[in-house]
Amino acid sequence: MSESANKSPAISTRHLRKEYDKVVALSALDLEIPQGQICGLIGPNGAGKSTLMKILSTVISPDFGYASVEGFDVHAQVLDVRRRVGFMPDFFALYENITCEDFLTYFGLAYGLDPATLPKRVDELLTLVNLTEKRKELISGLSRGMRQRLVFVKTLIHDPPVLLLDEPLSGLDPKARIDMREALRALKNLGKTIIVSSHILAELSDFCSYVVILEKGVLRANGTVIDILTRIKGELQVSVEIIGPTDKACGLLRNVPGVTLKTCDGQVINFALAGERRVLAEINAALVNAGLGVISLSEKRGDIEDIYNKISGNEVQ
Repeated sequence: MSESANKSPAISTRHLRKEYDKVVALSALDLEIPQGQICGLIGPNGAGKSTLMKILSTVISPDFGYASVEGFDVHAQVLDVRRRVGFMPDFFALYENITCEDFLTYFGLAYGLDPATLPKRVDELLTLVNLTEKRKELISGLSRGMRQRLVFVKTLIHDPPVLLLDEPLSGLDPKARIDMREALRALKNLGKTIIVSSHILAELSDFCSYVVILEKGVLRANGTVIDILTRIKGELQVSVEIIGPTDKACGLLRNVPGVTLKTCDGQVINFALAGERRVLAEINAALVNAGLGVISLSEKRGDIEDIYNKISGNEVQ
């Protein structure tokens, strides 16, 4: 058994329910998110995404059920959870009349960081989001994108193992979006579990390895992107570029069990494969042995947008 299989989940909920004035935001939610994933939390407005994040960060309490972060109960072990979670809400208020440096220092002290090492931590975080030159500037003078980056690193000040980020890419310019994605990848490499809510599905596909889909407070799907795509598509979409007679290559592919040709024109052939991925190696060898040069053979991977479109169309069983 792998080491990851022995780890308890970073996030766990059982029968979780939350209502607002008789409107159900979450309904009997049973969910586990493994440690060390960048998880895309997606769904339409009103799906329950922000409610789930607020419960996991102990901002609000559930009406019923259980939720834990790294094994700590969000209801019974509030301080333990808060030490392990960094929460960045979609809408946030800032202290306008203090500097960026003082803002981070204030929260560092609130989390109990050592005053002797805190200045170094503040320097690291301001550098991470390219705000070093703004360290002495009042927050009131920052652009929306700069405020967004400042709140992001405030979320990191106490080095929590779990990050809950609600729309962290909104309000950022293209360069800042790229920097944010790189920062999230770096944090994942440090072993952190990151839950990211966003409506920009194409961007989530660029860095998320895991996905949770909510709809009207109900869990529709969760798992790795690859596992869910395999489940909803049922076959691999493959493209092969060859050197040699196209008819010969297509004839060979037609005789491979599980292969359905899609296009057979020119030197690029597209086909679907209903079967195990290892068959691709056998196809590659068969083409080469038949005297055909294989320039490339690649899967056409789907993405999170594909997953969401399929699931919102009720195509997942």
